[in-house]
Amino acid sequence: MRNVARVVMTVLLMVVLGSGFRWLYLNRDQWMASDSALPSATQIAPLWTTTLFDHSGKAYPLAQYRGKPVILNFWATWCEPCREEMPEISALASAHPEIAVLGVAIDEAAAVHEFTESTPVSYPLLIAENEGMPLAEALGNHKGVLPYTVVISAQGEVTQIFFGRVNREMLQKALNL
Repeated sequence: MRNVARVVMTVLLMVVLGSGFRWLYLNRDQWMASDSALPSATQIAPLWTTTLFDHSGKAYPLAQYRGKPVILNFWATWCEPCREEMPEISALASAHPEIAVLGVAIDEAAAVHEFTESTPVSYPLLIAENEGMPLAEALGNHKGVLPYTVVISAQGEVTQIFFGRVNREMLQKALNL
């Protein structure tokens, strides 16, 4: 009798999990990229008063990027999809110096320093540590997802947000390149 109960419970568990994965698959666009509920210029105003530092201690006042298109990529050294997308973001940054590309690490300076020793990128990697997630949330990351990428126009408006891994083509399309 116990074996029958185990089989029934296993089958029910598989059905429930399968249904959940199917629902996530069918609704994946909602989770990967979203242009709904973009934060307003008023909501992102605190961004322009923020100063972040790279792993060597160099200050980056974000106000210096006002008036330019900006890509903010929130990431962490322990996040595999974050590391996977960096070469494509780096290539885009190299090809388009008119666009400010900034990596915002939700990580400690020592971990970012170690990461940059083995994986150089062509754009600044700034340290946000624990303050990074509230900043990402203010910029529309209500899901708490990493990587999380925000595209801001030269006019200071968020034009696109991406939950999860991005590629060069997605960013070029968002920037009309």
